[in-house]
Amino acid sequence: MHNKLKQSALLGKVRNVAAGIGFMSVVAITTAAGAITLNPDLREAVFFSEPVQALFAKQIDMLSDGSANAEMTQTNVSSPSESTDVGNGLGRNLVPIKFNAIDPSRPLSAGQRQIAQYLAKRYRVSQDAVESIVKLAYKVGRDEKIDPTLILAIVGVESSYNPFAASSVGAKGLMQVMPKIHKDKFEELSPGDWSALNPEMNMRVGAQIIKEYTRRTGSVKSALRWYVGAAVSGSDGGYPEKVLGLKAILDARFKQGRLVAQSRSSDKVSAAELKSRDS
Repeated sequence: MHNKLKQSALLGKVRNVAAGIGFMSVVAITTAAGAITLNPDLREAVFFSEPVQALFAKQIDMLSDGSANAEMTQTNVSSPSESTDVGNGLGRNLVPIKFNAIDPSRPLSAGQRQIAQYLAKRYRVSQDAVESIVKLAYKVGRDEKIDPTLILAIVGVESSYNPFAASSVGAKGLMQVMPKIHKDKFEELSPGDWSALNPEMNMRVGAQIIKEYTRRTGSVKSALRWYVGAAVSGSDGGYPEKVLGLKAILDARFKQGRLVAQSRSSDKVSAAELKSRDS
């Protein structure tokens, strides 16, 4: 009987220690999360750390290498309890198969490569990830009939090329689109199967919004004021100038890349002509 009491007391102490460890773990995790949330420098250090950037690049590259296909097959919902919360962009199905259409075999042009290199350096984001986004912007720009460098500039100002960015007011993704406000556009793209965090869907809806605002207001600058909510708040905080300033840089980089490529091509032709003459 005495031994049983001793064993019971020992087990009680073990349970108390385990509970204490569990409590301390929760406190530690909560404290760390709070520190990351409240400290912009620490939050930036975590986001731009090597492991997080590697995950970021892997997620973006799913758009170009077709690896999303198998995952999408496994995530098809079969019951109401497993349904995707498309209205809030919180579903598991972030890359619907119909929006996995970037051609990985098609390289960037010289101008596009210059843009990607500039953006990767400016925003300290994986070069591979940025190249995928640049390809996507040119694809969406062509389809939606909107300047791709305008799209890329809005992405830079809005999310700093973080496709999983979310604001306190509910804006999500690369172009910080409000899914609750623009649900109709997402539904039109992919009825019943969409996510505001899917890069292509987010970019397509963002492009449609800025195109619509440009048509309504008569200028891109005014459209950008609407895009940032100045039509309601009255103050744009210099947002149009930031976007158009970045667009001007990207346009210059694109032109520079084309000129360099043309110069190299001309040099090759000249060298070939000289060699032909010598022979």
